[in-house]
Amino acid sequence: MNNTDNKDKPSLLKQMSSVVSHEIRNPLAIISNSIYFIKTKLAAGGTVLDPKIAKHIGIIEGEVKHSNDVIEEMLNFTRTRELRCAPAAVNSAIKDLAASYLLPPSITLKAVADPADPCVNADMEAVCYAMRCVLDNAVQAMPEGGTLILEATHDDKMAHMTVIDSGNGLPGGDGEKVFEPFFTTKPRGIGLGLTIARKFLEQQGGTAKAENAPGRGAAVTLSLPLNG
Repeated sequence: MNNTDNKDKPSLLKQMSSVVSHEIRNPLAIISNSIYFIKTKLAAGGTVLDPKIAKHIGIIEGEVKHSNDVIEEMLNFTRTRELRCAPAAVNSAIKDLAASYLLPPSITLKAVADPADPCVNADMEAVCYAMRCVLDNAVQAMPEGGTLILEATHDDKMAHMTVIDSGNGLPGGDGEKVFEPFFTTKPRGIGLGLTIARKFLEQQGGTAKAENAPGRGAAVTLSLPLNG
């Protein structure tokens, strides 16, 4: 394969992702709307929905959401995000995230604020998306349940947001491998979440690292330069 072919790969991947997104998202939207129509008709007149029907409708809705999430990951992986940075408090970010993130009943989440309440200049929408990717990965690492800690800290130059889970830790203890595109040990998912998280942080002068936590589990830390 010649050099021109190699140079074209990123643009072809980006184009392919956009085409796939369009061609799959439209049918998914139709499916979602149709399910809503069916649920409305079945519940007309106050009728109680048959539990088996409700179960299968829930399965369809879950699969539609999963498919849309995969498409979103593909687009975030291939697109260059236009950053909109503004001053933001790290404690507020982790507090809001902890309050809004939906957890399985078997997992508890504890948010630990930094007493100094460090401030960063960042696109917090991108940062929160990255943090959600990290939380998703941590939840998947604890299929039997456990505890999550979302902690804010800082040093002389950087503010840190760390997610610590109580799972089995990193495969082989390799903290870099988990950031490789398409690397996953899970039965579902395409392995782009942590790759995207690092990409969004590096675009803002930050870093992302993963390591085994003391005792048990893994710790993933997203860091951003302190404001001022």
